[in-house]
Amino acid sequence: MSGTSAPAATVLSLSAFRVTDLAKSTEFYTAGCGFEVEREFATATFDAVILRAGPAGIELVAPRDEPQPPQPGNMFVKLVLNTPDVPGLLARACRYGGTEEKPVTVLPEFGGVTIAILRDPDGYQIELVGRPSESV
Repeated sequence: MSGTSAPAATVLSLSAFRVTDLAKSTEFYTAGCGFEVEREFATATFDAVILRAGPAGIELVAPRDEPQPPQPGNMFVKLVLNTPDVPGLLARACRYGGTEEKPVTVLPEFGGVTIAILRDPDGYQIELVGRPSESV
């Protein structure tokens, strides 16, 4: 073993999303998608909530001085959530402000993976994925 140690592993902590209505988006991701609130905080220019789903996280950011709704643009593609219950999570997320874009579909060409696609209240795309061994 040499005298130099390996660099510490880099871990992605979270991704941040600009939202229009912080309370509505927090409810969508917690009650609708099963995330848990880690913490809420505010600065002079924005309010934010950090949410976790296991080790992965998202930060919802609501700027105070920007009345225009966020535009997802073409750089961000989607958020992918793994779940053993794609139909249940899709229904629950839609009850809390989500909009179904692609119904629950089994993909035999990908080993029987089940997917569904929806949009959150701000229009961000979310893909729900269930593996056959995880299905309910």
